[in-house]
Amino acid sequence: MTTRDKWIDILHELHTAPEPSPELRKQVEDQIRRDLARHPPPKTGLHPSIPSLPEFKFTPLIQDALTRVSQANGDITAISGIDLSRYSSLDFEADDPVEKQENLRKAYVALGYTQIRKDNLDLISLVGRNQWLLGNDELEQDLKTLEEDVMREQNEAAIIARREKGAPV
Repeated sequence: MTTRDKWIDILHELHTAPEPSPELRKQVEDQIRRDLARHPPPKTGLHPSIPSLPEFKFTPLIQDALTRVSQANGDITAISGIDLSRYSSLDFEADDPVEKQENLRKAYVALGYTQIRKDNLDLISLVGRNQWLLGNDELEQDLKTLEEDVMREQNEAAIIARREKGAPV
């Protein structure tokens, strides 16, 4: 019997063994307490045979980032790199109806962008980054084909318009 087979048998026995009786559990716990009383764990730090950690030295880039975080004092914009002003509330209290309409249009655009961004992030987590990139590439190819079709149709429409006017083609 190989060592591997022995371990499998031991694990199987442990897995299928009944719970120990309260008397046996008490005997084992008492033995553990006696052993710990005879050989207490060290009160300070790690075991003497374990070497101390080597001195840590951060790269300048990491050190700059740590400095920025420590000086942020709770200001998320100082450490996130995200410009939150893009997401700040727009002035819907303006008196000018044109300005209100423009702010509403901006809010709809921002909401649409955010929803599309969330959908894309959900797709990345669902299908994986590479599959998502392949899907984006296919969409770009479809868009390119559609744009070429539109250009061809516009050129044909321009030629027909010139013919109808009697202008040379």
